[in-house]
Amino acid sequence: MYTAIDKPTFWDNKYKTHESNWDMKSANPVFIELPDNSDFLKTGRTFIVGCDRGYDAVLTAKKGYAVTAIDFSSTAIDFAKAQVNENTVKINFLNEDFFNLRNGNFELVYEHITYCAINPERRKEFAKTNSPLLRKDGKLITVLFPDDRQDGPPFRIESTEFYKNFSEYLFLELSTN
Repeated sequence: MYTAIDKPTFWDNKYKTHESNWDMKSANPVFIELPDNSDFLKTGRTFIVGCDRGYDAVLTAKKGYAVTAIDFSSTAIDFAKAQVNENTVKINFLNEDFFNLRNGNFELVYEHITYCAINPERRKEFAKTNSPLLRKDGKLITVLFPDDRQDGPPFRIESTEFYKNFSEYLFLELSTN
């Protein structure tokens, strides 16, 4: 069942009314050192899902990755594009519905606020849509913040649910660090 959160206007309104309480005004602290870890990641084509205001996209582009970033909200994308100009990096931004994507050839797909923000009834579909975006040897990086929230967004997440949804499409390594 689709709801208001399945429409771009919901998210645009959150940004326009400054109700984007997930916005840390910087790159995700958990992600900041990851692009420097050459034992784990190699610079290459990177796709950032739900790029928000572009902080993680800018950080990743500065580290030498070829970045494509997507967000449902045109307001978020406009802010992210302004950051690109300020930081003189190149990022391909897509302002569209992630669920309409069908393929890609990325070495890395990264998300940390999308899975918890989407309609929980669409989480399995989210996992299925992510799979064809990755190359066979690609990596999906996600940062989950499980909590007991009942109402959202963000919605309650359990790492076991994420693992179950994604393991049908990808080989997963779970880290709780």
